[in-house]
Amino acid sequence: MGSEEGSKARGKVKIIYRPAKEIVILDFFQFSKDALDQMFARLIHSGLPVMAQWAEGLIFIYFPLAPDTDELMENYLRGRIFWSSVNFALMPKYSPSIRVGGLEIPVLDVSNHPILSEVARWLKKHAKPEVKSESGIIRGDQTV
Repeated sequence: MGSEEGSKARGKVKIIYRPAKEIVILDFFQFSKDALDQMFARLIHSGLPVMAQWAEGLIFIYFPLAPDTDELMENYLRGRIFWSSVNFALMPKYSPSIRVGGLEIPVLDVSNHPILSEVARWLKKHAKPEVKSESGIIRGDQTV
């Protein structure tokens, strides 16, 4: 009796898909491919799980802000998502993983994801053809 009632109740669940309407990127950094690989390795060594995204000829990782204040939650519910930063590098061809030393980092092809592919197009539009800095990193709004 209990399982029948439970399954009836489950059948009445309404699913609503409400994708983000706006992504606000507070900062972005373009890396040389080698510098980005090393950044991934440092993140993994610090104990953080890392999965990179790829679309539009670049590899990237983003760091969303948790909606842990009233203002961020209100924005979140309205479809305005904040990312503290995005790190990316040009990578013309997709590969399901990249190797850094003895580490293998998975790379997810998000070319068909409407939001992440749009972010990748935006980043590519703001990318420099080549990162020429001593560190292999340039801030998004920095001139080379």
